[in-house]
Amino acid sequence: MNESQKRSFEQDYMPYIIKWGKITCWMSIPLILLPTLALMIVYGAKISFASFITALIPLLGSMLAWYIVDPISLFPVLQVPGLYMTYIAGNSKEIRAPAAIAAMSAADVEPGTDHGTVISCLAIATSVFVSVACMTLVAVAGNFILSVLPQAVITALNFLLPALYGSMCMQRALMDLKTFAVMVPITIFCVVLNQMGVFGYLPLGGGYAQILILVVCGSLVAKAIHSREISGLDGNQ
Repeated sequence: MNESQKRSFEQDYMPYIIKWGKITCWMSIPLILLPTLALMIVYGAKISFASFITALIPLLGSMLAWYIVDPISLFPVLQVPGLYMTYIAGNSKEIRAPAAIAAMSAADVEPGTDHGTVISCLAIATSVFVSVACMTLVAVAGNFILSVLPQAVITALNFLLPALYGSMCMQRALMDLKTFAVMVPITIFCVVLNQMGVFGYLPLGGGYAQILILVVCGSLVAKAIHSREISGLDGNQ
């Protein structure tokens, strides 16, 4: 960039991005609650405090670490404009970061530079528009697509969610087989206790108990296993 472009980037572009990035992020917080409010107001759904806690614990257990890791690890690629868009649109590692990397590679610019920031922003914005267009098309045409599918295919769709969770489970298992091997019997034990109604004596119905136990046990088991491995590597050195 020449001096004029650099001045424009620093004094016009980035302040504009930060201003509207903050506004849209704050606006997105109440908008996230709209589907829940619609279910409660239009369809009369009732959400108990017990079910809220039961849902909150696994969400925090699985996602809390990423709230710290993601901004640090993705910032060199996404930069400030990309982070604002990504944390509204989602799919940071799956779509936004690969789109930004591909665009910067095609434009032959380095991540973290002023040029890289602009190219990354354009790529992420384009990916958001494409994602929204595809999701809108699928949502609008969804009923029609289901109406023309054979009954066997529709029946098979009932297994889609178990298959998805099974594939996610095996993906995580292959990343750490030792921890997985220890956690399988603990998981089975917790499921048996839940089916026996043991957790039902806990406050708020105890629906959160088995998840909380597995999150804590998984963290402790992984720490114990990998601490020994790291200590062994340090000793060999």
